[in-house]
Amino acid sequence: KPRNGLPLRFKAASRRLDDTPFTHLVADAPLSGFAAVQAIRDGYSIGMIKAASNFFGVADARIQGIAQVPASTASRLEKTNARIDSGATERLFRMGAVTRLAVEVFGDKFVAIDWMRRPNRALGEVAPLELMDTEPGAVSVRQVLNAIATGGAA
Repeated sequence: KPRNGLPLRFKAASRRLDDTPFTHLVADAPLSGFAAVQAIRDGYSIGMIKAASNFFGVADARIQGIAQVPASTASRLEKTNARIDSGATERLFRMGAVTRLAVEVFGDKFVAIDWMRRPNRALGEVAPLELMDTEPGAVSVRQVLNAIATGGAA
């Protein structure tokens, strides 16, 4: 029986990927202050997109769309092992920060991942993950998470 409603293959893949850059962003990277500002300005490695798609168990194209990195650009950056621009980096950073909050609220990484991937009634039947492309979208997701944490709406 799948634990927390996630398919067993997804849980196993997530366990193997516990040492990816995105996992570190969610779990222990500084999410504020000058270190965060500098990381965003420097840009993440293009590998962060693959790490995020593996973390969430979704297609690379879904994370590329949220980060607003076209497939052709991602391919070119992969060939040269280059960094993504600060705008895309900030969107991935935001994704990590909100996911960290979801893990804190739910107390379980797999429940948080599942919640981020599924459409949510309080968010207009849009998956929280899909709202990470803008700060207003992330604010809406944080509001729902804070409501859940304090006994409000799901």
